[in-house]
Amino acid sequence: MEFIESEVFGRVFAPNSISQILEIVGGSPERPKSESIFMWRGQGDINWAIHSAGYRRLAGSNASRKPDEQDMRDYERSLLSEARHQGYGFEAGRKLSDFELLAKLQHHGASTRLIDVSRNILVALWFACNSRPESTGMLFGISAGAILGLEGAYGYENGDYVKNFPHTVSKNEETFDFPIVWQPPVVTKRIAAQSAQFIYSKVSHNKMGSLILDGAIRHDGVIALAITAKMKKKFLMVLERTFDIRLLTLFPDFDGFCRANSEVFSPLNNNRW
Repeated sequence: MEFIESEVFGRVFAPNSISQILEIVGGSPERPKSESIFMWRGQGDINWAIHSAGYRRLAGSNASRKPDEQDMRDYERSLLSEARHQGYGFEAGRKLSDFELLAKLQHHGASTRLIDVSRNILVALWFACNSRPESTGMLFGISAGAILGLEGAYGYENGDYVKNFPHTVSKNEETFDFPIVWQPPVVTKRIAAQSAQFIYSKVSHNKMGSLILDGAIRHDGVIALAITAKMKKKFLMVLERTFDIRLLTLFPDFDGFCRANSEVFSPLNNNRW
C-alpha cells in the first residue's frame, strides 16, 4: 500500500485502482447504514484546505486577518440582496427561498458558504482528477452519521437565511461540531447528473479548512484518499470509457456544451470512440 504525507490531512492512502477505492469505502455489512453512506468531494490538490468559495473570496479581500462568521453573514446577506434587486430571485415564475437563491448563485459561479459535494463517489473522483494534472489530488468523504440534516431537506427553518444566520453573531447561539447537508431541488440537468448536494457550517479556522469537521473527525466519520498525478490520467480514462462520466455528461447544459467545444479540446475529444 502506498501512503502520502500531506500538509493538511496528514498521512493519506493513495489507491492505484478504482476497485481498490470501492473496497476501502465499502465497509462492513454489519456497520450502521449512516456510517456506510458518504458525501464526496474531489479536489485537484491535496494541499488545499476545504474552504468554501465565499471564505476564499473574503480572505482574498482582506489580507490582515481571516474572515469570521460575522463577515460571512454580512457578505451573504449583501449578495442575496443584490441578486434579488437584479431580478434573479425567481425561477419559472416562483420566488426562490434564500437557500435556493444561494444555490442558484453558487451553481452559476458566485461565491457562497455552500460547498459542493456529490452522493456519487465516481463523480467526485472525476473532479479530483480533472484539474491540476501535475498535482496529487484528494477524494474526501464525510459519512451521513457525521452530518446534520437530511437529503431532500433544508438545513433549518425552510431555507430562510436570517432564521438560520441572524444578523449578529451571538454567544448564546446554538453551535454544532458537525457540518450540515442540504440537497437542492433538481431544477437543472447538471444537479441531477452530478448527484449534487451542498454542505455548509459556520466559519471555522481549523487546519483542514473553514468547514467545521471536529465532530466528524472525532466520530471517525471522514475518509481522505490521495489521487496521485500518475493515477489521475488512468482514472479519467476508466471513468469515461466504463462509466460514461466526462465533461459532457456531468455538465449537460448550454454552458457545459460550450466548454466542451472550446479551444482547450480537440474537435474529436467529445467522441468516446
